[in-house]
Amino acid sequence: MQLHTGYGLDSSRLGRWSVYAIMAFPLVDFALRHTPHLSPLGSVWSVIDLLILAVLAALRWLTGYRPTKFAWTRYAGWYTVYLIGLTFAGLSHPAVAFDGLRADLFYLVFALLIPFVVEPRDVPRLLHAAVAVAMLVGVDGIYQYIAAVPIPSGWVDVSEHVRTRVFSIITSPNELGAYMALMVPLLVGLCLYERNRWRKLLYGFGAVVCFGTHLVTYDRGSLLALVGAIVIVAALVQPRLLIVVVVLGVIGFFLPPIHHRFMDLFSPVYLLKAEQGGRLFRWGVAYDTMSANPLFGAGIGRYGGQVASDFGLGIYSDNYYMKVLGESGLLGLVLFIAMHIALLREVFVRAIKCVAGRRRTVAIGGFIGLVAVVLHNTVENVFEFGPMTVLYFSLAVLYILWAEEASTAQSTAASEAESDGREAPAGATAGAP
Repeated sequence: MQLHTGYGLDSSRLGRWSVYAIMAFPLVDFALRHTPHLSPLGSVWSVIDLLILAVLAALRWLTGYRPTKFAWTRYAGWYTVYLIGLTFAGLSHPAVAFDGLRADLFYLVFALLIPFVVEPRDVPRLLHAAVAVAMLVGVDGIYQYIAAVPIPSGWVDVSEHVRTRVFSIITSPNELGAYMALMVPLLVGLCLYERNRWRKLLYGFGAVVCFGTHLVTYDRGSLLALVGAIVIVAALVQPRLLIVVVVLGVIGFFLPPIHHRFMDLFSPVYLLKAEQGGRLFRWGVAYDTMSANPLFGAGIGRYGGQVASDFGLGIYSDNYYMKVLGESGLLGLVLFIAMHIALLREVFVRAIKCVAGRRRTVAIGGFIGLVAVVLHNTVENVFEFGPMTVLYFSLAVLYILWAEEASTAQSTAASEAESDGREAPAGATAGAP
């Protein structure tokens, strides 16, 4: 990989703030949409941000800059081509088709452009910015819980008695749970990574606060997804993480509201509700929708998500994979899953297996968050929420970029040592800061 010192965040003020805006996406989006006189900007700012990144990427390509190639982007390309084909096949309803394509691909493009604007040396600053926003959201969530902010009655089952379900600026406890499942492991990883005492304490405190906010969302899906992600990563790289699963289990058992929420999953009443109009019913509808055209589905934007709901064409699937299956068929689902497996595999191979030392702890934490999001999508349309989608893809790309710098440093040190006929110094390993 070539490191171009003339590129990166410091070479362009517009590029720098555009990428920082991605890291602060939940905060920026909420602020612009809910500030008087700025709300019109709230619906277009992300488009402007994407255009700035696209122009910078084009200019740098023309000047000869070639960023690191990622294997997962090939799968993203196949998925994109397939969706474009389905879009043109559905032009009998162009508004639905193009809006559905936008919803499926818009936030993915940010991640494809980031390597043109960000160099590996920029990654730590961006990760610090991302977790700083998460900590602010976490503090706001704790405040909402203390203040017992009123919530819609539909957020709590009739038999439940909870103080409130926090939602912060994310506006939904389920999406806030997904956001915290993504960010809490990263905060823990950065806490272990940091050598600066005050920053280590800050990130440790932030992890506790954000996990507390995650708990009081009372979102079963994201909590189970986080536990599942920790189990998977523990099996792959770090068995000691299973201790965290035990701790989470104890917390869930001894906190009555959380205990009740999870035990309710096994009640006959919950199963009946799920079959009559809940998740099981919605998944069945997705299967029936796909079965009319198994390979290609009902068409982009025509089932399972926000676009279909806006046009009165369907209900939320409460499972993003079922949404993909219903609107793009078996081929779409295979391509979509292949893209995510390729992305996770690349993070695992390049950012965890090939890197040692303190950076590896950040990669492990980040990887847990990514896996949690993928798992959570089995019971929620997490990728329907723009801030979650853009952060999921962008953070994954940043982990790979940062690891690539470490791998390059290790290879350089090894080559120099070999040419000198000596062993590489310990400080020149991939884990060196």
